[in-house]
Amino acid sequence: MSSPTHAGEKQPLLPRRGLGHTQTATDHSNRILFPKQARARKAVAEFRKKTRPPTPWEGRVGMHLPVDEIDIEQVAQSVTGWNALSEFEVVRLFPDTTTTSSSTTQQPQPPQHGEGEEMPEIFVFSFGACIFWNFPNEAAEKEWISQTLLQELNECCGDSYKDDEIQEAMDSVSFQYYAPPAAAAENNNNNNNNNNNTSPPPIFTIKRDVCTLSTKESGEKLAVSFALAKSSLLSLYELRVQQVIERNSHLPEEMVQKGRVHMSTHDLTREIGRLFLVKHGINLDQSLIDTPEEFWEDDRFESTYDTTLKYFKITKRLDLVNERLDMVGELHNKILEENHTHHAVVLEWIIIILIVMEVLIEALVLVYEKS
Repeated sequence: MSSPTHAGEKQPLLPRRGLGHTQTATDHSNRILFPKQARARKAVAEFRKKTRPPTPWEGRVGMHLPVDEIDIEQVAQSVTGWNALSEFEVVRLFPDTTTTSSSTTQQPQPPQHGEGEEMPEIFVFSFGACIFWNFPNEAAEKEWISQTLLQELNECCGDSYKDDEIQEAMDSVSFQYYAPPAAAAENNNNNNNNNNNTSPPPIFTIKRDVCTLSTKESGEKLAVSFALAKSSLLSLYELRVQQVIERNSHLPEEMVQKGRVHMSTHDLTREIGRLFLVKHGINLDQSLIDTPEEFWEDDRFESTYDTTLKYFKITKRLDLVNERLDMVGELHNKILEENHTHHAVVLEWIIIILIVMEVLIEALVLVYEKS
């Protein structure tokens, strides 16, 4: 958890807090555990890494979601050892390689480099995601998060997510360029021998968890990073939906075995509230739904963003999450309706018993008066 901000320094961030796991008094011994669908993509990704053919060169892209919110403007002002370029909802960090530059105070620009000297970059998003480009491994990414983001820049961060949520949101892909220098030189030699062949223009593609960038511009990496960050955030919501399902999976079993669910209206109302919190968080989170504002200024790589979204099936995953939540909500409505019906039946029997008692009393009074 990040330390609270001091009064007068900055406006406190609004955290996207996790849901509690308060259990009801119902017996959960017969709970049916659903398989965790969110981890299927990671398992397939590991298999793809082992089976895909080798490439001349590829770098790593790591996705992390350590906190629920980040003040990117303060990050751009406070980070040390990195150049920072802040935009609407993201700040781009790259190493400060020019220690003795000119005395001009212009904004730093990302260095131009070839593959052999590919520099690391970090895209830090306002909703808490961090996308690492060309870091050597996952351990180096976690080290930057723990030492720089959560210690040096802890006042810029909101609340930390739980360990299982952080782990679920983590993911990685690889990247390469459309025409590495060595391959480009070989292609040029082949073209000199056969002038009739013309190479197609470079386009962005993503296959088998390898992003092939069409340019070396940071704007293209930013477009990919937006989609990766949304996939990471959606993975967290998928975990929360899974927790909601597991917490309620005993209810159908209990209905089958006992004919009704022995769950108080108070506990049921709390479960309905938790369900609405998850559903509203998914469908009202602008970071997950809206198209980034950066593309209003520069839409050259919007197709790259759309391609990456399609590869990670963001729309389909959102639809599936909503369908699963709707099913749980329908179950809650059935139980609530059954509870109301049961309550109405109990009231009817109470009224009938009272009427019978009144008739019996009147009869006893008549018998007593005649005697």
